[in-house]
Amino acid sequence: MILITLVLFLLSPLYASLHPVQSNKPLYEFGVIGGSAFVPDYPASDQGRLRYLAVPQVRYRGLRLRSDEEDSMKARILHNTVYGFDLSGGGAFSANSDKNDARKGMNDLDWVGELGPRFYIFLVRTERLWVRLFFPVRIAASTDLSSVTYQGLVFAPSFNTRYYFDDSKFNSIILSLTRTHTTHQMQEFYFEVDRKYATAERPEYDAGSGYMSSSAALAYIYEKDQIGIYGGFGLNSFKGNANAGSPLYKADYTYSAFVGFSYLFYQSKERGYQ
Repeated sequence: MILITLVLFLLSPLYASLHPVQSNKPLYEFGVIGGSAFVPDYPASDQGRLRYLAVPQVRYRGLRLRSDEEDSMKARILHNTVYGFDLSGGGAFSANSDKNDARKGMNDLDWVGELGPRFYIFLVRTERLWVRLFFPVRIAASTDLSSVTYQGLVFAPSFNTRYYFDDSKFNSIILSLTRTHTTHQMQEFYFEVDRKYATAERPEYDAGSGYMSSSAALAYIYEKDQIGIYGGFGLNSFKGNANAGSPLYKADYTYSAFVGFSYLFYQSKERGYQ
């Protein structure tokens, strides 16, 4: 009954609506974004490597579907100046087990993608400062690009702050603090050791669900006209991980860093929505 009351409250016209406010920015833009990142081979791994990636970039400022400089791709289901619902995503690189000492001889780790609903609350919202709490629940799946395997659910609440250095909003920094929990499928994906892969140094291990990690990330973003420049650093803590006893658990702390560049080669004359 309480849940029904809350849903009706959130969906009431007084508190929740999408007002079609026109923006002075293009409805859609096309370009390319790429960069390099140093990332661990997998969560709690003591080895990592440089990765490179370049992909098409699409910005769309529709009333309900958005992908712009303020947020990544999302479906805006409910939005106002205080709270909102949308879709969020995540993912991880694949890993060649033969290049990782702890996993040598095991199956390779496939690419991982995550997608699911997210509720967020604005704690502060001014022209230059956004402070939000995010509460996403995402479905995870892995793929070797020929098949897809369900990898459970990911719950990753986070505290997110974005500060714009001036009113032009060309320069900004983002600070994010995240705590991640997953169901057993994702923990097994990274920390399970099947009998066929067990050795004297890597005993059989049965992974279970629970706490995965806490992370802090700081990123700098410069975007003006058609050009974007990005850089950032992240620190992950796995202390207290539900599967710290796994022989594949090798590090309490890991770090990552990235630099990137984007260029928009087409901008529509039609204006989008705020």
